[in-house]
Amino acid sequence: MIEIKNLLFQPLAFHLAGDGQGLHLNSRERKSIGNEQLSPEIEAAAKRGLILLTETAKPPEASAKTGKSPAKKTKTKPKGDGTTTSRRTKRR
Repeated sequence: MIEIKNLLFQPLAFHLAGDGQGLHLNSRERKSIGNEQLSPEIEAAAKRGLILLTETAKPPEASAKTGKSPAKKTKTKPKGDGTTTSRRTKRR
């Protein structure tokens, strides 16, 4: 897998090798493609300094979320006697 990073502050579009599809990168966006999809157009853009190509060891994960959701945070804190009060207090 190869990671492509757009180094410009404007979007770029490239043709991918093989299947005739294209790759669209927004400004400063990163995307990963397979080694077989690397086209001469992308290599030329890397030589000109428009993009940065880096070899990645493993493919990116589809989602970094886990199955468990984080516990909900409340804006109240317990008092010593068991009742709750709001965190917002007046400054005097």
